[in-house]
Amino acid sequence: MALTLPELNAYVTNYVVDKTTDTIYKNSPVLTRLQSKNKEQFRGGLLIQRPVIVGELNGDFVGRGNTMDTSFVTTDIALTQDMRVAYVSIVLYGWDSMKDDGPPATFNQVELKFANASMKMAKLLAVNMYLSAQDTGRGLYLNGFSEIYDDGNLYPSYGGQTRADIMAITTPSTVGGLNSYVSTITTFQLSQVQQAYSAAWFGSEHPDLIACTPNAHNLVWQALQPAQRYNLPENSDVGIVGFQGFRFNAADMVVDKYMPTGTSGVMYGLNTDYIEWYFSTNEKFQFGFTGFKEQSNSIDVAGQFLCGSNLVGTNPRTGFKLLSTLF
Repeated sequence: MALTLPELNAYVTNYVVDKTTDTIYKNSPVLTRLQSKNKEQFRGGLLIQRPVIVGELNGDFVGRGNTMDTSFVTTDIALTQDMRVAYVSIVLYGWDSMKDDGPPATFNQVELKFANASMKMAKLLAVNMYLSAQDTGRGLYLNGFSEIYDDGNLYPSYGGQTRADIMAITTPSTVGGLNSYVSTITTFQLSQVQQAYSAAWFGSEHPDLIACTPNAHNLVWQALQPAQRYNLPENSDVGIVGFQGFRFNAADMVVDKYMPTGTSGVMYGLNTDYIEWYFSTNEKFQFGFTGFKEQSNSIDVAGQFLCGSNLVGTNPRTGFKLLSTLF
């Protein structure tokens, strides 16, 4: 019969390196910009209610003896969105607290779980900001870019308003009002990105951040090979924190690996000046922790991190959505 734990194994423990490495989660440059630049406070209420201008007042030139148009015009409405709540559960075996203790414990298990929880919450927000709460089975999720940047074909309404009712835009695919430029690409050409950018350009207002998948980024990079590319400026917020990219016109083009790809592939031109991300000021729903609670008839414990938030796109016409299986 072989002896167990002989010689060195009897009195020398393993050397546990006092650091760990994330091999699961990804970082989102879009989430980074929006959370640093576009955070709004939700202090309570039934819904987020955001006024926007949707109509022009009557006005024209007038001659001697002419009458003026004094009919009433509806010029203002409000977009409404409900707050959404995301959670991350931390579950611990009570038994493990006895062993993960004292000098042999290189790591505090709770601290590692908390670090993981923060990355999981970031992933939940980053993935869902690209999607829609109007899709079947997604009523609890964020009202994300998919429905913000639409032309009325896929999502006829946004924020409680029917897109076709704004500025007499009675047919889809017209850029203006609450409609964005949307196009489906089957064969990629750089001119298609330029056309989308131009359609979303209104004077000083234009997309300032283009989010794309790695496949879409490669297509743009290849198309720009004969030309000069301009890297992100040193003062770019996404460049400062380590994200790479380049400039397309006056927009930063960055890769976000949380974006839908393949059959749901998409590229977004975002005007982040008009994306407002509301977060609850209630401590429990502001990435608050509910505390560990013992489960019934057990010493095992569980607690949750909570985040109450949602997005409001206040000017969809200044952004675009390009769809392609190539992405």
